[in-house]
Amino acid sequence: MKLRIIAFASVVLAASVHAEGVRTATSAAQVNTTASTQSLDELITMTSPGRSGLSGIRSQVLREAGRTMGFRGGLKQCGRQLALGLEGRSAVLDQIFQFATLVTADGVLPPVIEEASDVASFDVDQFRTADHVYRIARPERFISVPPTWRDYLLAGLAINGPLDMPDTDILPKDEQEAALWRGAITSGWGEGCKQGEAIMTANFNRLTRDFTGMLRYSTLIQQGQIRRTRVAESVQIVTGDGQRLAIGDRHRRITEKATLEPDPRNWTPTTLMEKPKPRGRVVSNGNVVRGPQK
Repeated sequence: MKLRIIAFASVVLAASVHAEGVRTATSAAQVNTTASTQSLDELITMTSPGRSGLSGIRSQVLREAGRTMGFRGGLKQCGRQLALGLEGRSAVLDQIFQFATLVTADGVLPPVIEEASDVASFDVDQFRTADHVYRIARPERFISVPPTWRDYLLAGLAINGPLDMPDTDILPKDEQEAALWRGAITSGWGEGCKQGEAIMTANFNRLTRDFTGMLRYSTLIQQGQIRRTRVAESVQIVTGDGQRLAIGDRHRRITEKATLEPDPRNWTPTTLMEKPKPRGRVVSNGNVVRGPQK
């Protein structure tokens, strides 16, 4: 039930963040967040003194430089707006994605378990189906600080630091070059905004996959369908040498990683008595087709 609530809340949040990103992409030209971030209008009107002499090579240089500059500016500007939108929902995100509650007493972040439902595959001489398929997508690991939703959602968004300006020799020198520059900047800006939204979508998918996958590990532990991670600890009163001294030296290491339990005799009785619900399957020749993940 908890996994379903998180999945529903994630969909709602993703939709609201996406809507915020769409509004950002359409209004980014009028937004000036800080002095270090150039708006679309500022980039468009950049010029350089001197004579033009527009040629084929010069046109190509202007287009490529303009698109690159517009892309970086659009990505940074839209990324900052998306980050602001997330901070406005920080209370909800903090409530949903509580990674600290999943960390074990030994300081281990659980593995991420993926689940696929209604799996089917076939080729010319065989046909296979499965109601559920579990896979360890990422193993457990020691951590010193639990991750937060910010570590996931803000990854890859260039929201800090100033925008690198091009050399003055590349900037347009007359109206003909300025027109070419404006078109390239505008095109690159739109591509940068789309890239920012794509990064946010991928980050959100990874966040929900990892968090629900760690919750699923706890569920499978209770059902006996996965073997628990084993951690060994050794304590030495004093270690070191003439240059370094450690008192009360504790050493922890993972001796057995979590592994799925293929023997149903080791599962809990409730799991053994559970009957799979009939569901429709979609099959594709030579491919594995999975239903929606929980």
